[in-house]
Amino acid sequence: MLGLGLASSHAPGMFCPLDIWPRVYGAIPDYTKESQPSTAKLETREVLEKYLVRINAAFDVLRQQLEAYRPDALIMIGDHHIDLFNYSNMPTLAVFTGKEVWGSAKPFYMDEPAEASRIHIPVHTELASFALKELVKRGFDPSNVAAMQPLGDPERGVSHMIVLPAPKLTPRLDLPIIPIFLNANFPPLPTAKRCSELGAALRDIFAARPERVAIYASGGLSHDPFGPRAGWIDEPLDRWVLERLERGRWEELTNLFAFDSDAVRGGTAEIRAWIAVAGACQRPAKIVEYLPCHHIKVGLGWAYWPAMGDKGSR
Repeated sequence: MLGLGLASSHAPGMFCPLDIWPRVYGAIPDYTKESQPSTAKLETREVLEKYLVRINAAFDVLRQQLEAYRPDALIMIGDHHIDLFNYSNMPTLAVFTGKEVWGSAKPFYMDEPAEASRIHIPVHTELASFALKELVKRGFDPSNVAAMQPLGDPERGVSHMIVLPAPKLTPRLDLPIIPIFLNANFPPLPTAKRCSELGAALRDIFAARPERVAIYASGGLSHDPFGPRAGWIDEPLDRWVLERLERGRWEELTNLFAFDSDAVRGGTAEIRAWIAVAGACQRPAKIVEYLPCHHIKVGLGWAYWPAMGDKGSR
């Protein structure tokens, strides 16, 4: 059964030492810095130190939820970030069914060789293959990725949507995962409605399985780190999304990407993963933290959908 839902941002800056954060912010264009809201100028060293404490505390909450649920596998769903794939093939939906994924656990901002921080994460091949087949039966058209052959970034490996948050969620890296890549940046992109339907399908697929499965959305919230809105955070949009989830009104999110706007392009499009998990859980979420951090260039969010046991809520 699929009984626990988790979600968080995965901005690379979050996983860097505090001394690197000015470099992260410094990478945005000068014209964008000059037009930043006044809140960006208030992020002093003292403020950023408090931000880091809140970031670590939020991940601790998600880790504790995961440990208490004791799953047999964790679905990790999010964008592939042109790491595993390249412009020769950009699947809208893909499921990794190989034995393991690997990648660099330190962000590219840190100027270290990718191999120096490489980690390996086991994949629950049986459940991943089962999910792949069952999704096809339910009208989805997922690609099957059965081996690690990174085409977009051969040295860094799998998307940072997996390799950066995984050590925070499972420090021993001993929990098998089911990687699902949901394209959020390279058209054709799935609609929000389709993402919700994907989550509902996963809920149905694992309902009769004896294994305990958790699902984690990786990405978002609002950001456009290297685009024309670099550094800007759409706080009203973020809070609206989180409020819908907290109130159990996730279906109102299914029209989010029905229109085209710069406000929902870039990394903001990763909210698709949150919508998928909401569709899988279909109950109110607990919002752990929200932190609009201009130095990391992202509206940072954490949430979880309380665990459901065999006989209901724990």
